[in-house]
Amino acid sequence: MAIAVAVSAHGYGDEGAFDYRAHRTGHLVIKPRSGKEFLEMLSDVSRSSGPIELVKIFAHSYPRGIIMTNWSGFYDEPGPEDTPAAAYIKDLEEFIQKGRIKFSPNPRWLLFGCNLAGNFSEKLSLCIAGTVISPRGDSYPEIAGKAETGVFIAVERWEAYVNGRYAYSPGKRLRAW
Repeated sequence: MAIAVAVSAHGYGDEGAFDYRAHRTGHLVIKPRSGKEFLEMLSDVSRSSGPIELVKIFAHSYPRGIIMTNWSGFYDEPGPEDTPAAAYIKDLEEFIQKGRIKFSPNPRWLLFGCNLAGNFSEKLSLCIAGTVISPRGDSYPEIAGKAETGVFIAVERWEAYVNGRYAYSPGKRLRAW
């Protein structure tokens, strides 16, 4: 049986909001504080629960990747200030090749942090041999009646990448739960 994972990225602020959103999905929730911890948590989930078919990430982010504890996130490429706790798409690829993380055929990752469309999502979708949906520009939760609706709005648009290539835009709104 395949599993769905919701990630609440910790270490850079707004953890309460990310926890709330991750739990609202109804998926298994993990709360990594660094890129290396993130990969180890995915490995543990994959080993104990089976292949992962869906990952939803609630985090601060920027075009290089997912921000966690300062300079210790999950990125497309190394940066000059990264700590030894940072991890990269190439590290995820190694975990997959060694069988430490298993995904279902055509897994889907939905990234709700800002500015992740482009290089990061292209590389990630190629690495997982699946689909990555991320915002071009900023994204924010829709609010109605003083509560989040479960829909996230991209200031520009959401973009879907399949196996390393831009495939389509699902529009400006994307449901997280």
